[in-house]
Amino acid sequence: MMQESTLRPEKIYKKKNRGYAPVRINNKVLRLVLYLLMFVVLFAYVIPILWIITTSFKPEIDTLAIPPKILFTPTIENYTKAFATSGLLNNVGNSVYVSIGSSLLAVILGLPAAYSLSRFKFKSKENIYFWFMSTRMAPPFFIALPFFIISRQLMVFDTIGLLITVNMLTLISWVVWMMRSFFDEIPSEIDEAALVDGCNRLTCLTRIITPLTTPGIAATLIFCLIMSWNEYFFSLTLTNVHARTLPAALTTFISTFGLLWGQMCAAATVIMAPILIFVMFLQRYLIRGLTMGAVKG
Repeated sequence: MMQESTLRPEKIYKKKNRGYAPVRINNKVLRLVLYLLMFVVLFAYVIPILWIITTSFKPEIDTLAIPPKILFTPTIENYTKAFATSGLLNNVGNSVYVSIGSSLLAVILGLPAAYSLSRFKFKSKENIYFWFMSTRMAPPFFIALPFFIISRQLMVFDTIGLLITVNMLTLISWVVWMMRSFFDEIPSEIDEAALVDGCNRLTCLTRIITPLTTPGIAATLIFCLIMSWNEYFFSLTLTNVHARTLPAALTTFISTFGLLWGQMCAAATVIMAPILIFVMFLQRYLIRGLTMGAVKG
């Protein structure tokens, strides 16, 4: 026993389990399987997008062809009709105003709340944090209904300000959830050193902590912009004509005679294009923000 105990663990394993070998998966085979799975997932996501983009350039007679036509003569007729007859240019402006305004307000108001939940110790702190998160669990209908009634009474229905307010309130919980994790990664000793040097809490947040969490703020702002740009339900229920954004404007292509597939796909392409370009150019800030604090020590 003494002699056996002096052997290395792998030798003991081989001696006690002679004739048995652990099953090893070839790395090349595993890598091939992972690549195939990645290709299947990518195919499932890319094909609908490609179908929308190609349909937006098809002539009207080819949009409903069965089987679908792969080779066709491209045309921009769907884009000209969509923007000329449906007034999508006004909807583009509304989407820009609502997404930028609600995202900036949500980040400005959510940062102090996330900082307070990260740094201060007070009674029912976790309950307050859970309340912020619980607002994301409520169906949009329960939020839209009281806002619909109140906006009618205050005569602010179908206004840009109403949409900015509603989207901002729904985004604050997202900002608090993301930014609290970023603030938790920064040592509290930095705050204490700033307070000793004469800073108050507000100065410490704006001049010391906020610059350190710039990647996290950028990632949070990007997510808020994407969510606000793609928001559909509030724009559909709280607007009529003047303040309607692009996603809700897609309903104008539904008529009693059927769906105007070409024009609808053209409008959907216009909706997707800014977000794809925006994320493509700012993806490094997004990745830095999401991986902030992932490696310690």
